[in-house]
Amino acid sequence: MVIEEFKFLEKTIELEKREELGSAYKVRSYSDKMKLMESKEIPQKPILDVLNHLFTENKEISTKTKNSISKIIYSLNDRIIILITTFGQDVIWKRNNLIYTYGWFFYVSKPKTKPSKQKKGKKKKEPKKEEITISKEILHLGDFSIPLKE
Repeated sequence: MVIEEFKFLEKTIELEKREELGSAYKVRSYSDKMKLMESKEIPQKPILDVLNHLFTENKEISTKTKNSISKIIYSLNDRIIILITTFGQDVIWKRNNLIYTYGWFFYVSKPKTKPSKQKKGKKKKEPKKEEITISKEILHLGDFSIPLKE
């Protein structure tokens, strides 16, 4: 795993290279698109050329989406580019055009959110429930005696 940086305008995006990706990213549409890329012999362009063109010249992807990308993970062997973004719907809609243009499969993932500290604080502030006992004596009810738990 190699970590680099890619600069888009004033923003620096973390760029992570992996040799192979897990099966979670190889969804059914990935298999279909890989077969398409192999049958049509779509060439795989270099990653930096793809990112430069995608961020500067590509008009299909909105500026809002481009600005929301926080991290990019890619694998040369698997031909996958994973965009970590909160707004990735237009990448999914334009995936076929991107595949024909760049020769890469684009996968969109949301950033992992960390639990906020406020929620942890609320959990700690809740008072612990105490066990309520009525009596530790034996109650005599007519002919039956019922011992209570201590």
